[in-house]
Amino acid sequence: LVLADNLDSANGLANVFPSNRAVVFVHPPIDDVSLAFYDDWLELVITHELAHVFHLDESGSLSSLLRSIFGRYPSRWPFFPGLSSPTWTIEGMATYYESAMTGSGRAHGSYAQMVLRTAALEGRFESIDQVSGQSPVWPAGDRPYAYGSLFFDHLMERYGQDRMADFVQAGARQLVPYRLNAAAGKAFGTSFSAAWRDWQSEVEARYSLLADSLAAHAPLTEGETIARSGRYALHPRFSPDGSEVAYARSDGRSDPQIAVVRADGSPVRSVGPLNGVESMAWFPDGAFVVAQIEYVDPYRLTKDLYRVERGERRRLTRGERLYHPDVAPGGGAAVAVQNGPGTTRLVRVDLETGRVQALSEFRSAEQWAFPRWSPDARFIAASRWRPGARYDVVILDRDGRLVTEVTDDRAVDMAPAWSPDGRWLIWSSDRSGIPNLYAADVSGLAEYAGAARRAEDAARLAVAARQVTNLVGGAFFPDVSPDGRWIAYADYHADGWRIAKIPFDPERWIEPLPAAVPPLDGVQRDSLTAALAAAQVVPSARPYAPARSLLPRYWAPLYAPPERVGERTVLPAAYGALTSGRDLVGRHQYTLWAGLNPDRGRLEGGLEYDYAGLGNPLLGIELGQQHASLGGVLGRRADATIDTLFVTERERRFGVFATFLRPRLRTNASVTLSGALVREDRQLLELDLSESRRYSLQDPVITLGEASLTLAYTNARRHAFSISAENGVGGFVRLRARRELDLPDSLRGVRGDDGSFGEVTSEIRVYLAVPGPGYARHVLAARVSAGNRFGSGADADHFELGGAAGTPEPVTGLGLFGGTRLLFPLRGYSRAARLGNRVWSASAEYRVPIWLAHRGSGLRPLYLDRVFGSLFVDAGNAWGPSDAPSEALISTGAELAARILPLWTSS
Repeated sequence: LVLADNLDSANGLANVFPSNRAVVFVHPPIDDVSLAFYDDWLELVITHELAHVFHLDESGSLSSLLRSIFGRYPSRWPFFPGLSSPTWTIEGMATYYESAMTGSGRAHGSYAQMVLRTAALEGRFESIDQVSGQSPVWPAGDRPYAYGSLFFDHLMERYGQDRMADFVQAGARQLVPYRLNAAAGKAFGTSFSAAWRDWQSEVEARYSLLADSLAAHAPLTEGETIARSGRYALHPRFSPDGSEVAYARSDGRSDPQIAVVRADGSPVRSVGPLNGVESMAWFPDGAFVVAQIEYVDPYRLTKDLYRVERGERRRLTRGERLYHPDVAPGGGAAVAVQNGPGTTRLVRVDLETGRVQALSEFRSAEQWAFPRWSPDARFIAASRWRPGARYDVVILDRDGRLVTEVTDDRAVDMAPAWSPDGRWLIWSSDRSGIPNLYAADVSGLAEYAGAARRAEDAARLAVAARQVTNLVGGAFFPDVSPDGRWIAYADYHADGWRIAKIPFDPERWIEPLPAAVPPLDGVQRDSLTAALAAAQVVPSARPYAPARSLLPRYWAPLYAPPERVGERTVLPAAYGALTSGRDLVGRHQYTLWAGLNPDRGRLEGGLEYDYAGLGNPLLGIELGQQHASLGGVLGRRADATIDTLFVTERERRFGVFATFLRPRLRTNASVTLSGALVREDRQLLELDLSESRRYSLQDPVITLGEASLTLAYTNARRHAFSISAENGVGGFVRLRARRELDLPDSLRGVRGDDGSFGEVTSEIRVYLAVPGPGYARHVLAARVSAGNRFGSGADADHFELGGAAGTPEPVTGLGLFGGTRLLFPLRGYSRAARLGNRVWSASAEYRVPIWLAHRGSGLRPLYLDRVFGSLFVDAGNAWGPSDAPSEALISTGAELAARILPLWTSS
């Protein structure tokens, strides 16, 4: 288990190879509406990742046999059958257990229920084939967690929790894989397909009755939509004069941005692009302060505050890990949340100097989110989390001292906002099981605060909450207009989030619906931390030792086919094995292989090792020895008799490299320096493959030195619905030189004797998104690549021109079909249509979306995500050192492509 604090986002991951491992990012998910219902973040996420390990490590007779022979070979079926499942079974199972074993989590929270409820009531409940796929169509990445966890919750309630183990074992024991319905039949007595249809009918009926019940309690709220995105439209904020509403938008077709609309919904402008969907606040002059996540180095991704407006993006803080900013009335300062190691605190930020002043302490049992200044800047309202999933709204004074607790329950009470007169506090709460807006009259706050401070009284200010909205979907992140007439909020629907507004009218607010937040089984459960303390588990710190996790855990057989010259086998087949390893934190990684030609006794092998312990650069070495046939030659005796001979080569290589990385969320650049020493031992063989004693090579041993420099850069964008990279450039240039080190000066530069050469290869790609019909933007794309090898050792046929580039199939990991990436493609011509030591290739394309399918075929392991096509023109040429360029080759045509999920593996 690795606990990491290098990411200002809540997440975790698990792997079953090279060994059972989990990584947990300790940043708590207090700002994540889907994860905010938790008792103890580490307990919840570790439970989730352990469920993955127990599920995916399960083996049947075939996988156990293969693992006993080959070890933990990094593959899906037949080595790890659980990986050959759709994502909803993998993530749904782990999400179910995160709740079943902790009393909180997503299966007990309101978010997953909201996803299914709105889908059912708005006619968008997905079939099992759609949930088994991967689509940007909402609910996108939340799909497997919401649908999967609640479907398993339904199955466990109906058939019993012991059936889950039966299902996992049935799947692992299948000799014919990918038969989920068969495994479900053994475990539950019914297929998943049939159970899904029954479950869907139950869900739709239950939520239909719920909608009727809500409407009977009070009229359903019908907000006026002023902005829709189709995916994310969050954190609305009225402008200081109330004429505009800004919100964070991400539609899956463009970069995240701050979108600004008039209060009537007509668009005004967008500010960005941004690195993510974050809350923001207005400056008095109309600019925004917003948190942005960015790379600090290749391994740390943290947040800081920026001032953004049209044409300007200025960093306000550096290395402070801040988010959820709110500008104080009058500007100049902001209150924000600051990340610490696994915890958060409230801070005041000077927006001119970037100076940060703590308003609370870093405590493991206290987390903070969404602070907001009161209109008179005397108070700060915020959401505070405490153990037991007590996510409440509290009010502090301007110096961070607690004044009162507005709520005190196990609901997620999130993102408070003030009315402009400071009388009302409005927030979002899922206390009824449905996220709605609630309000409380805090007009007595000033008097209470003074009395409490004088008497050091800890009693709560008596506030009676009123329910502002009555929705079947969900309402989040409220904001009140400066004139006190409107409330804007994020309005959840089956196609994603929208921004809506309703009148600010306390007379229409209703008595709250009954609380429906699940209890802690009647008693306060011990958190993982408390349980460890009770068990007297005392963690100890010691230097990190990677050796144990670096040990090889598998081996894979290798086979090198025989090499022939004509009908003669010059080098017989070779057999060997490969293994690899990496340590827990990713500092060390290696690949080791060895092979033997049993007929000739020739040994081959190699080692590649990467070291990331310096952070930057990434260092590596390679060692290797290989044998190859260089073809046949003719030998002439003194009597003019011609003999057929063969040339073989043993190449031994030692190389080093250093790669300097500069990753950013919107750009990526790298510089790689490498060098190598190569020794080539060549041998002449007679027709019977014995070493020739009658003939000899002029230079049987050649020592070469190599050096290269590679520069790479890209800023091209790709979004959820994209059919291609968009709006940017990408490319590389590589300089490479090889020199014979033991060559006499008299032969230096002599073609045929001096194998030294220089080489330049490069490629540039340009993308431009253009508007057009369909599910994604159209793209104009252009590519130019060129190569030139020069010098006495430049082969006349080194570069190959021709062929169509492709993507190798990902199912087996062996790339058995599907093509490869080509540096000099030319569609319509065969591979190596032309050869030369100089080459260029170019293409221009118009790429168009055709069909957003989002379709499968029941639980058969084949899913179609999208179809797209292109019209193209290709051109290119290649020629040798003594040739004049011939006429360039040109082709035109069209391509049809699809993104599919074969065997539930993306391609």
